[in-house]
Amino acid sequence: MGRIIHVELTATDTARAAAFYAEVFGWETEPSPFADEYLVATTGTGEGIDGAIMGRGYQEQVTIAWLQVDDLDATLTAVREAGGSVAGDVQEIPGQGRVVYVRDPEGTLVGLRGQ
Repeated sequence: MGRIIHVELTATDTARAAAFYAEVFGWETEPSPFADEYLVATTGTGEGIDGAIMGRGYQEQVTIAWLQVDDLDATLTAVREAGGSVAGDVQEIPGQGRVVYVRDPEGTLVGLRGQ
């Protein structure tokens, strides 16, 4: 289906960005055990999604939505066939699954997580 499951905000200074979101919105962040300059953000209880604040050294687009897909390989084929492109290598994140960035035909970066 491609439901939004996560959002990444990029920053040149992740600590400063984390302090801002903590002060204004009450977000709690902790460093990811898998990537430097990547803070996993808990955004509150109830409906909604959590996110992350990551260094712009990874990606420059300021906000990146992540979509859950059932079959990552089939979705990558569909992305290419629909005029999009894969933006990087598929990676395995323990406990999360396989992940990769793609670009739509307009150049917008989207993250995909699937099996």
